[in-house]
Amino acid sequence: MANIVQETRIELARNELLALGCVEGRDLVCRSGQLWITVDGMQEDIILGPGERWQVIGNAPVVVSALQASLLVTTDARGCAPCIRLREQAESVLRQLLRWRHPGLAAIPATMLR
Repeated sequence: MANIVQETRIELARNELLALGCVEGRDLVCRSGQLWITVDGMQEDIILGPGERWQVIGNAPVVVSALQASLLVTTDARGCAPCIRLREQAESVLRQLLRWRHPGLAAIPATMLR
């Protein structure tokens, strides 16, 4: 039986933010640079360096911030279709996260990956 793996590569500039929705079970891999990962509801954040990976547990919103120019790779071996969320809901969650966790970063442009 074939194992289908979906991989997404995302280049992030220094200080760029990326909001991820519906990423439960995905692996987040830092191929280069350094990534700061914040998950709503978790007390501690995750810092990934080159070659490090972290698997998302639960379906809480995830915000990835590039501490330096970075390459993020997300992989999903579950074979499920990507979730579709309403843009307004995602932007609202992102705004709340930015105000709560990163008040100084609220003015930096963010990207929403669907």
